[in-house]
Amino acid sequence: MVKRKNRLSAAAKQNILIAVILIVIAAVIIGECVSVLNIRLQTQVAEATTVYDTIETRALVIRDEKAVEGINGITIPAVADGEKVNAGGEIAMFFPSAENAERYANFCQLEEKHKYYTDMANTAVGSVTDIEVLESSILSDVNAYIRAAGRKDLSKANSCALDANDNFTRRELLVGETVDFSAVISDIENQISAADVSSCKPTGYVKADKAGYYSAYTDGCESIFDYSKVKDMNTETFSEYLKTAVEAKGTVKNGGKIISSFVWYLACVVNADEVDGLRDGYNTQVVIKSTDTVLKCTVVKGADVALSADQTLLVLSCNEMDKDILSMRLEEIEVRVKSYNGIKVDSRAVHDKDGEKGVYALVSNIAKWRRADILYTGDGYVILSYDDPDIKNGIKLYDKIIIRGRDVYDGKVFA
Repeated sequence: MVKRKNRLSAAAKQNILIAVILIVIAAVIIGECVSVLNIRLQTQVAEATTVYDTIETRALVIRDEKAVEGINGITIPAVADGEKVNAGGEIAMFFPSAENAERYANFCQLEEKHKYYTDMANTAVGSVTDIEVLESSILSDVNAYIRAAGRKDLSKANSCALDANDNFTRRELLVGETVDFSAVISDIENQISAADVSSCKPTGYVKADKAGYYSAYTDGCESIFDYSKVKDMNTETFSEYLKTAVEAKGTVKNGGKIISSFVWYLACVVNADEVDGLRDGYNTQVVIKSTDTVLKCTVVKGADVALSADQTLLVLSCNEMDKDILSMRLEEIEVRVKSYNGIKVDSRAVHDKDGEKGVYALVSNIAKWRRADILYTGDGYVILSYDDPDIKNGIKLYDKIIIRGRDVYDGKVFA
């Protein structure tokens, strides 16, 4: 006997599909209702922070610098990058061959390593006795390493890695760990003894013709940019300088350069409306984005612009100096135009009450109204005033500001 299969009609299938869709919709609605009715209280401690209106641009670095001349052979630096030198001081060494220069450089590195490890062995932690200072330095070194690696600056990355290793070792010593340097010191001493340094010593020296700071890095722009006329520079000259800098090729093989003045300049062309808030002769902060270095600079020219101007040549001066600054030429920078100091909170925390802006703070499990002025509006957050004597019941530092909560009002008690 043949059994017949029961098949659903098209209408029945459609009814089942509609029922499934309705069940899903009902589940979503119920879930949303439960979510609304069970909003968990979320708070944030009120802490002061500072944000800035900024100008982000590309700047040209102009220094009072001169490339070392008279290099007719193979040289290696006799001083470190960023080191101050006197007029007539030895800044580079001549060698008869590349092999001799390399052997002598290796010997000098061995001596530096020997001094480093000997110093580490003879002191517990050096001049640092605060573990938080060391941990902050380690974090800074790691961040600098990541940035340098991202820029494919292998020399800087290697330097940051060595600094991090140094601070890790000091931290071990600080917390009481025993670090034995005797084996590595002995190995370095054996390498020094085996080195035939007498056969590869320099045959002569390059001397500085004036005092200043030494840098092994040159790019050919040292004699092109007129440092003495920076204050009178116009946009046409700047454009020529910028094109030259873009096409320049940097190297550390030409004997280096001497920077003879503490004061150097950052120059950039920006929109005229962007400098509103800056004034010629006033100080501002500039962030070098490749290193996150914050520099204190003075606006030399370009902030006081004519009403009809669309662009302006902004020139800033700075007297801070280190080995990184000495090799800068084109840098992405952030000029801080205006600062806002206040409490940074999620925009959802701000409410309107009786025509005033403010937030609710949780005080002994009771919501209290805190009136505040909005100083700055960012992406999903605001900066609010605090400790303002002119505002009654204003935000105070370390208030627990309510970010999320169900049916929050002044005086509500939270269990």
